[in-house]
Amino acid sequence: MGILSRFVNVFRSNVNDMLDKAEDPEKMLNQMITDMEAQKRQTKNQVAHVLADQKRLEREMAKEQEEAQKWEQKAILAVQNEKDDLAKEALLRKKEHQKRAQEFEQQLAVHTKNTENLRQSYQQLEDKIEEIKRKKGLLVAKQKTAEAQKSMYSTLEGMDTTSAIATIERMEEKVETMQDQSEAYLELSQDEGKDSLEKQFAELEGGASDVDIELLELKKRALLEHKEESN
Repeated sequence: MGILSRFVNVFRSNVNDMLDKAEDPEKMLNQMITDMEAQKRQTKNQVAHVLADQKRLEREMAKEQEEAQKWEQKAILAVQNEKDDLAKEALLRKKEHQKRAQEFEQQLAVHTKNTENLRQSYQQLEDKIEEIKRKKGLLVAKQKTAEAQKSMYSTLEGMDTTSAIATIERMEEKVETMQDQSEAYLELSQDEGKDSLEKQFAELEGGASDVDIELLELKKRALLEHKEESN
């Protein structure tokens, strides 16, 4: 099982455990991202080490191949000088270096494969982290909405709506009664002012005696007669 597969399994296990415990999804995701970032750094270090080993193997293989070529040239030189014994020794050395070069080549093939696998795991892990970061905002928003709805429904469920409505109706009735009383007091005040004014005029009219009225009538007739004589 690859590094990424093992980590993903652990990640899923931790997520399920946290969900079962009803922990805060936002905190849970932040912790998961932190853990995955740490795993990414570890994977990156592993890739770097494997790459370093790969480069070392490449250098060692190239060195052995170069040595094999040198001993081949020496064998040719020995043959040219009719020194077959030296030529054989040179060829034996050549084979030794060729054998080492082949061993390094085999190791290099394994390391190259491991390096490629680690690189793919690193990239997949990096992509998964970015995906979780993108989805975290949406999930947190959904969480906040769900919490608000839960709180609202819980509040509504705990409320005695019948009692609340009855209280509001009583308050409305009291307000209307107070308004009616206020209007009644205003009408009474206006009536009292009107009655007082009419009473005053009635007193004036009722206070005149019969003699005064008769005198007033005489004055009116005298004034009319005077006007006729003047004309």
